[in-house]
Amino acid sequence: MTGVRITHGMMSDRLLNDVRRSNAEIARTSSQVTSQKRIQTASDDAVGTGQALRTRTDLAEIDANIAGAQTAAGWTGAADTALGSLTDLIHRTRELVLQAGNDTLKASDRASIAGELTQLKEQMKSIGNAKFGDAFIFAGQNSGTAPYTSGSDAYGGDALPVTRMIGPGQTVQVNVPGGTVLGGTPGDGKLLDTMNTAIAFLNGGTAADANSLRTTTLTALTTNLDQVVTARSTLGATQNRVTLAESRLEDTKLLATGRLSEIEDADYAESLVKLSTQQTAYQAALNAGAKVIQPSLMDFLR
Repeated sequence: MTGVRITHGMMSDRLLNDVRRSNAEIARTSSQVTSQKRIQTASDDAVGTGQALRTRTDLAEIDANIAGAQTAAGWTGAADTALGSLTDLIHRTRELVLQAGNDTLKASDRASIAGELTQLKEQMKSIGNAKFGDAFIFAGQNSGTAPYTSGSDAYGGDALPVTRMIGPGQTVQVNVPGGTVLGGTPGDGKLLDTMNTAIAFLNGGTAADANSLRTTTLTALTTNLDQVVTARSTLGATQNRVTLAESRLEDTKLLATGRLSEIEDADYAESLVKLSTQQTAYQAALNAGAKVIQPSLMDFLR
């Protein structure tokens, strides 16, 4: 049987292929050391690549829910702050109404109190136009339009809920429609209607008006205050839920990030040792090739 003749060209090709393969391995390991990522391409680990893609999808969803929770926290916080200021104005209104209920009050004093109540009402409407970012927080889903204007008490928003996603299948309502607290329709019994009634009683100046201030108006203000307190309680419950949800999401993100690291990250020390070994082998192959592949006179005579 005739043996296979190993020619100079065959040896050169084999050595060149080995050097190229060794060089590619060094490049891949160097990239792992630099990026500290074990998986550079899908071919490095097909199963790991699939797991990493699924984990990244999970992380994207977690980040979206965290953003929703943070928005919900900011929105409810802004609404609660605004309602807190509204509470202070109602208390001041009660003080003025108690003063105005005195039968011996002079007309000028009544006019002065009526003037202050008018200013308080405008402040209430200003609070009703509070914003979180670019959104009017008391305008319902019509959050791009101010719910109140200086020339009218009519409510310009809607009663629709504004919701945010704070977890898989979990949403919370973050708004309080201004119409449910401040109102905007004459005779609706809400805060602005109460203010207008009180101002009208003061401008009337009769004993019946003073009695109405002491009874009807104070009772209405108590109801209005209860409405604000109820709204703040609802917001508080929502804030607690959002805080817990965000905490759980952060924990879940930490676990998912750790899982992704286990799948993708390279062992830095191990990669350095591997790189050093590959570089040594590569250099040895080059040195050996330099000695083996040397054209001689005998090579040409064969």
